[in-house]
Amino acid sequence: MPDLQPTEADIQIAQCIGEEASFAVIAGAGSGKTTSLIEALKKIRETQGRQLRERGQNVVCITYTNRAVDVISSRLGFDELYTVTTLHGFLWGEVSRFQTPLREALAEHVIPAHIEKAQLDDNGGNSKKAVAARKKIERLRAELAELVENNPPVKYEETTVSDYSKCVLNHDDIIDVASHLITTKLILQKGLGFKYPFIFVDEAQDTFPQVMAALNSVCAREGLPIIGYFGDPMQQIYDKRAGDFAGPEGSVTIAKQENFRCSVSVINLLNKFRDDVEQFPAGKNADVAGSVEITIAQAPDPEGYRRTYTPEQLDHVSDIFHQALENWKWQDIPSVKKLFLARQMIARRLNFSTLHRLFTGVYSSSRSQSDYENGTHYLLKPFVEGIYPLVSASIRGDPKRVLEVLRQTSPAFSPGGVNKGKSLKQMLGRADEVSQKLAELWGGTTTKDILKYCEDSSLLPISDRLSSQLGRDTRDDFDAENEDHQRDKGDWLADEFFKMDCSEIGPYAEFLDENSPFSTQHGSKGEEYPNVLVMIDDIEASWNTYNFGKTLTPGTAGDPTERQAELTRKLAYVCFSRAEVNLRILFFSLKPKAAGQELIDRGLFKGEQISYID
Repeated sequence: MPDLQPTEADIQIAQCIGEEASFAVIAGAGSGKTTSLIEALKKIRETQGRQLRERGQNVVCITYTNRAVDVISSRLGFDELYTVTTLHGFLWGEVSRFQTPLREALAEHVIPAHIEKAQLDDNGGNSKKAVAARKKIERLRAELAELVENNPPVKYEETTVSDYSKCVLNHDDIIDVASHLITTKLILQKGLGFKYPFIFVDEAQDTFPQVMAALNSVCAREGLPIIGYFGDPMQQIYDKRAGDFAGPEGSVTIAKQENFRCSVSVINLLNKFRDDVEQFPAGKNADVAGSVEITIAQAPDPEGYRRTYTPEQLDHVSDIFHQALENWKWQDIPSVKKLFLARQMIARRLNFSTLHRLFTGVYSSSRSQSDYENGTHYLLKPFVEGIYPLVSASIRGDPKRVLEVLRQTSPAFSPGGVNKGKSLKQMLGRADEVSQKLAELWGGTTTKDILKYCEDSSLLPISDRLSSQLGRDTRDDFDAENEDHQRDKGDWLADEFFKMDCSEIGPYAEFLDENSPFSTQHGSKGEEYPNVLVMIDDIEASWNTYNFGKTLTPGTAGDPTERQAELTRKLAYVCFSRAEVNLRILFFSLKPKAAGQELIDRGLFKGEQISYID
């Protein structure tokens, strides 16, 4: 934990609040950003809380995830002075009542922008891209005409493709339409400014440029309202986000240079990846030397489809991974966190590859993929929260855990449930019966059969959405060019999931529950571990957005694109900065010796930090 004594940055933040000046805090990894954010929020309560409550005003803190909302709210004592919310929740909550302006924004700004973008893909020819663009333009124009004629109420649903004829907006539309309204409607700006004299944005690097412009427009004048951004441009690893951020003209930029998390060795490496903030060790880790080592392994020349590894080559890469662990004497250390470039690499090692491909493939949307990654997808949630814990406890012969899970998840076993009049002995017998039945089904049937059993027996709550999917007929063949199919592609996702057995659900649930030492570099963001192993293999990761070989060793692997270099450098910073004490990097290269020398020549590593595996 960071030292709670105010840092120089904290003093500057308090001064900005006192002087009613907007500010942007550039907070490097381990700098205690969240602590500074919480202390700033508390400072407002101490100095102006009474006046704000009397006027019915709130301090808003916009953050990135529901988990962060819970953490921040808890540390503030769930005080109603604060509105702690996600970005989408905040925007929709503030603009949803402006129905007529919302429809106008859709008709005059959002839909025309989508049509204009689609027109760029239509060259007048008969290519697949051009034909699809014309179909999209035709659909958008028809939906625009219906919207103008019928004036339906504007709704927000977590769909993949918006239906503007019915004014159904998706996740991305909320960002565009709300930002447009806030930026262009003076009455909305004034209303937000009075309601929220202080607007704080956490993880500011991951917000959207148009949102930043909109919020800055609210706080553009001197005095209240003011906006305070907290984030780190180097930890912006999601596409189409702000990255660099700043308040309105005249706002103050504040750098947090302390690093309370990492050892001296790790901080020295991190400072080589950025030039805007040079961090120094602070707090309890100031005297912890730690260590950083990189092993460069000979990557197999890919012989699979589109220059990927064959199964045999994947086995060889896995053998090298274990050899590296032995060389570092890290093979039996439970505290080692193993970070991989992509979740598919973990799915392959933990045996849930088919599940991963389904929820990241053609039937998946960005929303459903996100829900899959955090275990909240409506198809998976019953398994993660109830079914697998019951099966696992039953197989282990743990009746106490079985009953505990049932009481937490099953309406039939709740204190006021249908079995409330039964004795404890009867309840234990019923619990044993249903858990054994689930364990029996688990090993020999499909996910659909298990879900139907849970629904028919009222064992677990089944959402209306899931019940509807379970009750309908299987859809016909999927047509990726069909807009209706694209809008409803979640149906095909459900159909494929219902065909699967449960063999991959257990490993997936264990991974979500952090019962494995594996994590993705993206997924580890915000986390910290004593010992971190980062595996870098661009070939196995099989992506184009990032390229570690080209970014770290361009002379050996070739030059990256400007975008690749920027995103990869940031992702490297994010994963390296998870290490509190010791960092190990396994780096696969087609030319290990040349890569190693280049790392030395570029000043990233010293010769004694580098080793090799053939």
